[in-house]
Amino acid sequence: MNAAQIHAKIYAGRAKAALRLGLVYNVYRPIQATDPLSNQILSINAAFNAGDSTYKSPNLPGDPIWYGDFDGRLTRPGDYLIHSENPTDIKYIAAQQQLLPIICIDCNRFIRIARAAPLGAVGAVGALGYSGIADTSTESSDVLGVNPLNNNGTFIGWPCSMIFGKGRLRNAEALPSGTSEQMGSMVYLPISVPIVVGSGDRLIDDLGRMFVVNGAEQSDIGWRINAIEMHP
Repeated sequence: MNAAQIHAKIYAGRAKAALRLGLVYNVYRPIQATDPLSNQILSINAAFNAGDSTYKSPNLPGDPIWYGDFDGRLTRPGDYLIHSENPTDIKYIAAQQQLLPIICIDCNRFIRIARAAPLGAVGAVGALGYSGIADTSTESSDVLGVNPLNNNGTFIGWPCSMIFGKGRLRNAEALPSGTSEQMGSMVYLPISVPIVVGSGDRLIDDLGRMFVVNGAEQSDIGWRINAIEMHP
């Protein structure tokens, strides 16, 4: 028996465990930047634990990582799993590594990402031809999700994990009257995000808060983004 066969048997075993312990989750596979939940591919039984296969230890605040028991032969990293009866219970698959537990990230917010128009864009304001971020097509544009101003008032974002980061981050864009250091946030997004997130991009969540990206790291388990909340 080779490694691939062993890997398949492990996933088959996780599928059997999910039939006894799990609940029904709908699986979505993003195919467009605007709406990640437009493409449901199947429904499966899934159970999640906090690294304790006996299911006796709870997950603690500030830790978005869960380990999934479900049939990984039917899924892949970047898929979203949404509880069929509780649409606020959303997780995405961060990694399905060979022979290892399936890593999932719990989502507590929806975000869209806007990017300022290039210098000198039509409609830009000021002597330097730049006016920062704004909800107009001439000054900024959505690169992930959909601005409600362009969608009859309906916000469409990507489910993500947004938690307090460690320590404080320096806001290079702060005005002299503002604070130079703020408590940062860590944002986790799946590998299925079809864009490259860069410093200076704006994150707008479903609560209407705006964050500026201070740094972004991409790996085989998705995006880790340092962000600072912006205040008017």
